[in-house]
Amino acid sequence: MSRATRHQLQPQTDHDGLSRQLAVLACKQAIRGSLEQQLTRDYEQRVRPALAKEPDCAADMEHEVRALNSYKLWSCANRASQNRMWQVLAEQIDNDYDRITQVADEVSANAPGSLDLDETLQAPDYQFAANIHGQPGGYMLNRAEHDLAAGILYEAGGNLFALGQGIGKTDSKAQRVLQYVAEQHPDLKPRRILDLGCSAGGQSTDYPAAFPDAEVHAVDLAPAMLRFARARAAALGSPVHFRQADAASTGFDAGSFDLIVSHNLFHETAAEHMPAIIQECHRLLAPGGVCIHQDVPIQLDRLEPFAQFISAWQHDNNDEAHWLDFAAADLPAMLVEAGFPADSVSSDYLQAVDGPIPWYVAVASKPADKATSSAR
Repeated sequence: MSRATRHQLQPQTDHDGLSRQLAVLACKQAIRGSLEQQLTRDYEQRVRPALAKEPDCAADMEHEVRALNSYKLWSCANRASQNRMWQVLAEQIDNDYDRITQVADEVSANAPGSLDLDETLQAPDYQFAANIHGQPGGYMLNRAEHDLAAGILYEAGGNLFALGQGIGKTDSKAQRVLQYVAEQHPDLKPRRILDLGCSAGGQSTDYPAAFPDAEVHAVDLAPAMLRFARARAAALGSPVHFRQADAASTGFDAGSFDLIVSHNLFHETAAEHMPAIIQECHRLLAPGGVCIHQDVPIQLDRLEPFAQFISAWQHDNNDEAHWLDFAAADLPAMLVEAGFPADSVSSDYLQAVDGPIPWYVAVASKPADKATSSAR
């Protein structure tokens, strides 16, 4: 399912509310367009020539770029547009919240799938350290026993932000991963699928649609995200089983999944927690199974110094506390360290379904044993 997917839990607004959304979108498009283009020109003409003489002076380069008026305007407009986006969407969600919660209760009552929340679960402390990408209350916002706000905000904000980045309405992270599976693992017929760090469940519902005979599970730490994800899946008639759990300790049996995926999980994960998630993937994956971790394309070894600096803005100014952890992380090495055969591990950039920004993927598989091979 793409960003164009519509369902009953999306906040409704009036003409004025739509106008405010379009104003935010126009601002974000201008930032990515004319403001970013001017900043790039100033860098190329005024900073890069000096950098070419002293290529190791990254600190000097950053100092010079920060001094550019075009950078100051680009940075301030970026942050202001992000703040305004959340303000506009939060107001619209508050105004429509009673209707959304009523619909959530109605669609979830007898729908396929399930929701399993664990009130005793202690999320890692780093999850509460920042309101990630400026979202009010962050991922872990949970205002009441049946709160849905974090999930509603996440989906609405993600859709508007993506359009501002030039990502098309028909883009889908899960669909790109499913294309990859069809291309690289055409014989894979998963019986059980796990989506790690599913947040609002926007990608989770693609998997039962692609593999209708598979049992699909999704885990996340945030209870309000999961409540919304469950209701969203129910509204779409998608039989996903959601569970509140740490991706590093899911509670599922060893070897119980044939396909494990994650979407934008690792750039929201502290560096010290990443290896444990990878080790859990190795424990959970059945022989012959595949795990695919998709995320943003910010790997330091693929970016020139100026692009690294611009990417780091997310960490410095947009509450992305672990952005640089992920940029420096070596997921393929972690996969090998966890026990996956080195010849089964790879990473790549994949062209998006609809949009100019590619997706990073790190992939690994477990060798099939004889019983698995004969069963398939």
